[in-house]
Amino acid sequence: MATNAARRRVRDPARTREAIAEALLDLLEDGGRVPTAESIAARAGVSRRSVFAHFADLDELYVVSSRLQIERLHAASTTIDAQLPFAERVEAFVAQRERVYQTMTPVRRMALAAAPASPVLAESIDRADAWLREQLAEAFAPELAGGAPGLLDEVDAAVSWAAWYHLRRLGQAEARRCLRHLLEVLLTAT
Repeated sequence: MATNAARRRVRDPARTREAIAEALLDLLEDGGRVPTAESIAARAGVSRRSVFAHFADLDELYVVSSRLQIERLHAASTTIDAQLPFAERVEAFVAQRERVYQTMTPVRRMALAAAPASPVLAESIDRADAWLREQLAEAFAPELAGGAPGLLDEVDAAVSWAAWYHLRRLGQAEARRCLRHLLEVLLTAT
């Protein structure tokens, strides 16, 4: 019969990879610097050597972590019906963006810092930005269809993660108010 320690060490390789990637994301959410292999291993409940045995390099770890982060972002997001009244869509959109951006922020900060040296992270950031833009376009399709050329670009920039990150220093309530105001002004301007 295997001891508890031995049972902990015997894991499904796919599950171990996922545990390591989840540990990276969890440590980033806890704040601070980019985690070390030692801290990732400790959080995942594996040896430091396991981190390197399951991932050839950081980019490989980033691929798996990016997939898990996308799952987390999708869980924080819902489809906003473009047929709802404008005011309801604005409220739902701002609430959703707050949840998504709160989930995204710790990981995005690290990804932005590492992206110049990591094409995998740069691509992951681009995919996330495209997904956020698609959500915006779907939620406000009626207003965007009747708007000036380039309106989607303007609104996308106004409610981007970068804008939220800048506004959140004002406090959550004020950041939400600013996003609501930006949406209302940009999407109802004639």
